[in-house]
Amino acid sequence: MEKKVALVMALMLLMSTLVSAEESPSIGQRIDSAATSVSTFFNDHARPAVESVTSAFESVTSTFKSAYDWFHDRAKYVF
Repeated sequence: MEKKVALVMALMLLMSTLVSAEESPSIGQRIDSAATSVSTFFNDHARPAVESVTSAFESVTSTFKSAYDWFHDRAKYVF
């Protein structure tokens, strides 16, 4: 009788470890989930900020280029 109880307990322990192993994510799944979370965060928050900075930089560059061209045109007549 004791052997049967020990066998049943061992099978129950084995089944519980198999079930818990199926439910817990593997290392690869955890890494994939973290990468997806970072990508989602970047798309939601950082990308608009980067695009805003890029737009501002392009605007400043365009202004400087226009000013340079204006002064360059004026310098042709002075010299």
